[in-house]
Order: sequence, then structure tokens, then C-alpha cells
Amino acid sequence: MAKTARLAVDITGLPASPRFVPGGAPVEFTVTMRNTGDTDYPLIAPVVRFDQYDGGLAPLGSVAGRLERLDPATGSWQPVFLPQASGMDFLLAATGGAPLPKGATTTIRYRAALDTGLHAGVTELQVYAVAQPANQQAGTAAAKVTIAP
Repeated sequence: MAKTARLAVDITGLPASPRFVPGGAPVEFTVTMRNTGDTDYPLIAPVVRFDQYDGGLAPLGSVAGRLERLDPATGSWQPVFLPQASGMDFLLAATGGAPLPKGATTTIRYRAALDTGLHAGVTELQVYAVAQPANQQAGTAAAKVTIAP
């Protein structure tokens, strides 16, 4: 019988109606990745991004900003690349993966602040679990968010 690969991704900790203000305070959230299958992942890395939208920056409607991940060992926020690529090229931004054996769960705290210049609109905060080194999507989650200058 073949092994089944399954990876569940969740975004939690956002307010009921998540709102990001360009140039405003960062918004914190948590990403949880659970290996619910019977296959071990030797290396999984999350990629967090905002989907493009009509109020974004030219030419692609990108959402520029600052993304940080909490380092639990030091309690400090560390910068993380916030990809702006179109298509699925942003999967190549996956770095710093860790093993995720079957039955295991990993939780990561993030915060994001948006650059000024964005217009009001609605988009998605997206998280992709990326199997490395092949940079293949292994799981995903999205949360609808409002950008309100």
C-alpha cells in the first residue's frame, strides 16, 4: 500500500476582520503546519505572502511590506523575506526548512506590516508549506484580509 502525503496548514490569531493599515502597526498571526499523512517530510519551509490585488503596487498589484518571524529561543523578531513574485515563482523563496515527520506539528508566530502607497481593498494572506529541496507545494492556507489606509 502506498504512503499518503498530507500536510494541513492553518492561520490563526488574526482578528475576526483582519485589517492591515499601510504604514501602520504590524499585525501578528500564527501559522501551524501538521503532518496528517503517513509520509515523513525531510524538510518543510513556510512561505508567507499577500496575494496581488487591484490596490497594490504597480505593475503586478503587489503588497509590499515587512514580515518577521518570532525566534522562540531569543524572543526576538527576525526579518523574513516577503515575496512579490507572480505565478508560483514565490515558492522559490522557501528557506530555513525543518523536518516534519508523520504526526508532527510545528507552529510559527509571524507579524506583518505593510508599506505606504497601497490603496484600500481586499486580498488574501497566504501561507504555503513548501517541501524542499524541490520547492514543491505540500499544503496551503489563506485568510481574507482588508487593506485600509
